[in-house]
Parts: sequence; structure tokens; C-alpha cells
Amino acid sequence: MQIGRPVNIRRNIQNFGDPYLQTASPNDAQVCGECKSVYHGQRWHPKEQAAATVKPNGRAVSYALCPACLKIRDRMPGGIVHMSGGFLSLHREEILNLIRNEGHRAEQVNPLERVMDVETVATGMDVLTTNERLAQRIGKALHKAYNGQVNYVFSQDTKLARVSWTRE
Repeated sequence: MQIGRPVNIRRNIQNFGDPYLQTASPNDAQVCGECKSVYHGQRWHPKEQAAATVKPNGRAVSYALCPACLKIRDRMPGGIVHMSGGFLSLHREEILNLIRNEGHRAEQVNPLERVMDVETVATGMDVLTTNERLAQRIGKALHKAYNGQVNYVFSQDTKLARVSWTRE
């Protein structure tokens, strides 16, 4: 690796072990029946960018659920961000806005990166994400905006990231 050049983190992520990701590439474009994302060119595109990306070939469009919608339907998160501490209860709305904004930014780049749910638990709040990258991104954003302590734990046998953030 050369010093001074940005590192593309995505190239180091392996897709094995995630049964929701497509292994075969359909010849034609597919549209997710739920979120309207478009699969074309071995990649899912946000619905806003799909018109510029997908060239119509005169064939009928097939509909299927994208991996993110399947994970949301099956309630199978790829990342869990646990937040706790006294700061959380005092700044709950600000923190929720930060999470919504990070989720929205991530979805504009990759429609498979989404916030599935935000749950209140006995020790704080849990944010469920469709993949591990968004959980990491939220953890980094929380730490950058509000300091506190952040911890990342990655599963060895499944693609699951557990991020815990706390600030008293």
C-alpha cells in the first residue's frame, strides 16, 4: 500500500457467507417490488439513479425483492449498534437524527445499506442495520460527533458487526 493514497475499504469486504446476496446475475434488469431499487450490471442502484444507469432493452422488467428488503422482512440484521449512557437520554432526538442522516447518505450510494429498526432496550437503544458497513459508519459518526467510547466486534462465522457506543 502506498502512503498518502486513500484506501478503498469496500475492496477488502468479502461477500461469502451472506445468503441474501445474489450469486447469479440476471440478464435483464430487476426492480425490487418493495423499495424500487434496480439491479443491473451486477449491482443494485438507488431508484433515483436507476433511470440514468439502466438502458431499456424493450423487454419486460422482472420484479424481485432486493437483499436489503429480504433482510428487513426476515428481520436478519447485518449490524447492531448498541447505544447507552446518560448522554443518550439527554440528546436522544439529536442522536436519532444523526442515525437517520447516516442511513440516508449510505442508501444514496448503496441501496442495500439501510437502517432496519431502532429499538429501545433496557440498557439504552439498539439500531439494526442491513449490513455491517452501515453499523460501522454509524459507530464512527457517533464517536466523531459526540465522543464517548466505541467498540467494534465482528463475528467470525457470519457477517455480523456489533458496535457499542456509550457516553455518560
